[in-house]
Amino acid sequence: MHFQESQLAARIQPSQTVALTGLVAELRRQGKDVIDLGAGEPDFETPEPVRHAAITAIQKGKTKYTPNAGTIALREAIAASLHKEYGAVYQPNEIIVSNGAKQSVYNAILSLCNPGDEVILPAPYWVSYPEQIRLAGATAKVVINPDGDDFKLTPARLRAAISPRTKLLILNSPANPTGTVYTTEELQTLVDVIRQHEFFVLADEIYIKLVYDGVETTSLCSFPEIRDRLILVNGFSKSYAMTGWRLGFAAAPLPVVKTMDKIQSHTTSNACSISQEAGLAAISGNQEAIEMMRQKFDERRRFVHESLSRVPGISVRLPKGAFYMFINVTPLLGLTEAPLGAMDWGRQVNGKKLKFPNDLCQHLVEHAGVALVAGEAFGSGFHVRLSYATSMKTLQEAMQRLDKAFGEIMA
Repeated sequence: MHFQESQLAARIQPSQTVALTGLVAELRRQGKDVIDLGAGEPDFETPEPVRHAAITAIQKGKTKYTPNAGTIALREAIAASLHKEYGAVYQPNEIIVSNGAKQSVYNAILSLCNPGDEVILPAPYWVSYPEQIRLAGATAKVVINPDGDDFKLTPARLRAAISPRTKLLILNSPANPTGTVYTTEELQTLVDVIRQHEFFVLADEIYIKLVYDGVETTSLCSFPEIRDRLILVNGFSKSYAMTGWRLGFAAAPLPVVKTMDKIQSHTTSNACSISQEAGLAAISGNQEAIEMMRQKFDERRRFVHESLSRVPGISVRLPKGAFYMFINVTPLLGLTEAPLGAMDWGRQVNGKKLKFPNDLCQHLVEHAGVALVAGEAFGSGFHVRLSYATSMKTLQEAMQRLDKAFGEIMA
């Protein structure tokens, strides 16, 4: 029987970051030497106390279904953590645990959005936001935020994007792919705009524990004036090096959580019981491992930025959070020599024209053995994303390869 994908599936694009991970694995299987700087995955082991808690849970037979929204113990621990760190007051029934923060985001969008609704989406944005919005039948209203503004949404741009159809604003800080961090003061200026209108805010704060240079920031849950419209999303993957455990959560007003709970009950049901026990140990235990990893990320951040800043033909801002560099590669693409609409822009390298970030990334994989993610995945035709969530030794080798490759392109 002939297969034809559904209209819903046809409307979305596959995740380029997930696809890149698969490509790198296949190239390595073929015996090619490829350094993967595309994956947003810490190279650290999950902290030992967290792993031990999971082993103990298995030994004690905690291998059955849990409540759909997560164990009471984990939700109580999440609520306690939010109160301790940000002064926010949530009851356990206002928290839902999911199979990763990605599912938490999707559950929230499905719970809120109808066809015809608009979701304000600051760009650059995480790759899955627009596709999840599209899956819900809503429309992404993309707001471009340039390098010169550190890729930040300003109150003026937010006001200009609001319409009678606005249902949701997605705000990601620290941000993927840029590493941008909104200061507490900057968040307050956005909150002042938000409170004057009737729409919800989804705060994706999965990287909030990875902030550098003493930047004063906070969670949006610390602003009680938007408590009734805030969906806070976070998780364990990035801060605790628990990517494979698939564990995230959302904290929101009770009606929103009930709807997210209903949706999740018909998709995955509860998150893995063992992962929840591990998450409980992570959030309730000693947080020294987070600080150790943050300091290592900081060292790598500075090294990669210094290395890239010496390379002619590119520019990159020093990010204040997460573990990504969003590199402006317009000179490598010849965009300084011809307008974007011209037919003849793009540098000729090895018989091919590098006209778009995707062309550049394909060239780097094939000829330099370094995998980066093209900016198109994040709403930019001028950048590529580099993840420095890998060892210093690997980064040193990668910087040498990129320096050589960029020099050949600009020659």
